Amino acid sequence: MLLDFDSLKPHIQDALGDPRRVDNPLETFFEFDADAVRYYSRFKRAGNKLESDEQERYIINASVMKASIKLEQARTQERIKLKGSLRGIVATVVKDVENFNNTLKIKHEVTHNLPTSEKQFKKLLKECKDDLYFPLIKDPEGGRINNARKVDDKTEMIFNGLFKNQLHKPTPTEVAKSYDAFLNNYAEVYNENTGELYDPKDFKALSKGCIISYINKWENKLATHKARSGDRQVYMGNFKPHHQMDLPELAGSIISIDDRQPPFVYNTKGDRAWFYLGVDIASRAITTVVWGKTKEGIIVDFYRQMVRNYTEWGFCLPFELECESSLNSSFKDNLLRPGAMFQEVKIEANNARGKYIERINGKLRYEMEKGASGWLARPTAKSEANQLSGAKKEVIPYDILINERLLELEQYNNMPHPEENGLSKWDYFEQRQDPNLKPTNWEAILPVIGHKTTTSCNVGYIRLQSQKRAIAEDGKILTGEALIQKMRVIEGKEFDVYWLDGNDGQVLKALVYLNNRVICEVMEMPRYNRAKNERTDDSHDEALKLQSAYVASVDAFEKRQRSKIEKIAIVDNTPKTVNSNFRMPNLKRYEPREELVEVFADDEEDNLIYKPKQNNTSGWRSNF
Repeated sequence: MLLDFDSLKPHIQDALGDPRRVDNPLETFFEFDADAVRYYSRFKRAGNKLESDEQERYIINASVMKASIKLEQARTQERIKLKGSLRGIVATVVKDVENFNNTLKIKHEVTHNLPTSEKQFKKLLKECKDDLYFPLIKDPEGGRINNARKVDDKTEMIFNGLFKNQLHKPTPTEVAKSYDAFLNNYAEVYNENTGELYDPKDFKALSKGCIISYINKWENKLATHKARSGDRQVYMGNFKPHHQMDLPELAGSIISIDDRQPPFVYNTKGDRAWFYLGVDIASRAITTVVWGKTKEGIIVDFYRQMVRNYTEWGFCLPFELECESSLNSSFKDNLLRPGAMFQEVKIEANNARGKYIERINGKLRYEMEKGASGWLARPTAKSEANQLSGAKKEVIPYDILINERLLELEQYNNMPHPEENGLSKWDYFEQRQDPNLKPTNWEAILPVIGHKTTTSCNVGYIRLQSQKRAIAEDGKILTGEALIQKMRVIEGKEFDVYWLDGNDGQVLKALVYLNNRVICEVMEMPRYNRAKNERTDDSHDEALKLQSAYVASVDAFEKRQRSKIEKIAIVDNTPKTVNSNFRMPNLKRYEPREELVEVFADDEEDNLIYKPKQNNTSGWRSNF
């Protein structure tokens, strides 16, 4: 609907403004600057973004200043066109800017606060021509805010130093009292590093609440509690953010290991058994467990047991390992070097949240073990259900304690996988193995976790565990030239054999080391029955063929060596005495006779020239 403007009531005309009349020349150029909105919403003063009302004020000022620059340019061009003087243009712009507040208030219900002094406005206008938005910000570096603080950085440092560095652990209230004593010259505060003695006159009097609030600020607690905290895990739980990661889907991708003491005691002294567990993260299955009354040697036993288990199951060792540093740091240059036992190794230095197995330990404690007799609660448990009760501490005999804990681990592995309800944790581990895992690097791990035996090789056999064993390589007993090459190196010599026993106590893997170099593998020779009628299956025949080939390889080599030797003789004329000065009487002596050698003259017949007889008789008999 169209209305005649003059027919409207006066107060409505004033509110709308007459569209036929321009009250202020800035109206022609004014519009809210979109770039100013983006600039001031992103600007930070001393690391903090501007408040919304301050942003709004700067956006209006920037929009008016942008219109002012355009108005000045238009008037300058107009005066040049009319050949007039350019003096006083800024003064007219300042007047228009000052009066423009009325228009802004009526039409947009806002006002600007640009300077009305010609000198100040002219300076600001010049700066805004180079950079429109930044010169409009008051105290862009935040210096005035810091200078206005009652508690400056130096005073705050005094608070943190008194709270952190004293021999006892003072409370924030005690620090406030110490600061008051310092201001009243009852105490001296100095810098231990520089020796500077602080003057109380340089510091302001502050209320106790102000001091406590500064000490309890997050950025200050982050630093002071690190030094004051006696429990690193508690500090990390309160202040250190943790990583958020997706769990692997393939078994064998990564194994998490750690030690734990189940909450049971096996004697009246309160001693608890030590366990060392390994959890495959993808399947959540516990794949390796060892135990003992102390931590002595438990880590070596653990790695031996892991190799036994994975080898007998027919699986490759996990690709990656995550572990704690206290027991594993001594292996970082050999066993836990990437590429030795595992392809990747992550050692966490006292970081409980960095190891996934800590979650499994919590499940074992509160979901599997809590209902067992003799279970002990944590003194500092947060949940009331997990706190100490009035029940008397019960002693569980060591053997029974170990057996019950292993039964719980067995039950745990047979429980449903959290993401695959149709599979148990152990079924998931067996069926979802990573197909790209690398074979076990026996050469790298056996010298570290294997048993060492010094032995020798005699007639092609190496004695280990009171049994003669054959020379092998890559899991296969050698024959032929390959066997001979190994025997050239070790036959008749002493060397070291590093070997690992399986769960049945038999040799699982054995390697020969000579001068710190791997020579060959040692394997048990398959046996067959001496009586032919008791050779009931093909394995006896295969063993007979293998042993025959093993023996024949040495025999054939002996024949080749013997055939290379020519019939060589020697006449030794080396004198056996120095002289004949000593002679015993009445002995018959036989002196060698010198016989003349007869020289025969050549016969005349030897110089005759052969002349074949001419025979004209034909036939093969004559020719013959």
